Amino acid sequence: MRIKDHEELIDRQAVKYARSISVWTALEEATFGMAMGSNGYLRPAEAESLLAALALPGPGRVLDLGTGRGWPAWMLAREGGHSVFGVDVPVEALRSARDAFEAAGVAEHTFVCAGSGSALPFASGFFDAVTHADLLC
Repeated sequence: MRIKDHEELIDRQAVKYARSISVWTALEEATFGMAMGSNGYLRPAEAESLLAALALPGPGRVLDLGTGRGWPAWMLAREGGHSVFGVDVPVEALRSARDAFEAAGVAEHTFVCAGSGSALPFASGFFDAVTHADLLC
């Protein structure tokens, strides 16, 4: 189903992120042995492949478009030492991402920004890499 009204899409996402994720958390723990705070389909092994694919020579600035609840952004920050900027439209998602960054111990070098990938508030060349997971699905 394609949603043509941008505001309707934003409203749907806000409702999605306002829901409790306790059942989803339990499912992640049972399946993967960890709760990631996922809001898509990216598994831990795939996130590790994403980190390896960045192939940055050292810690860099990474833009995570459609960060949702902050997975895999917190893993990129924790395992790769990167400064990660999570951008998404629903503020509810960004609140969850901020909590996930704090829980993962990476709050000092992770940031959230409400915005759209079509109008980013960053200068060209600011980021060393850009990631997204399930954003274009």
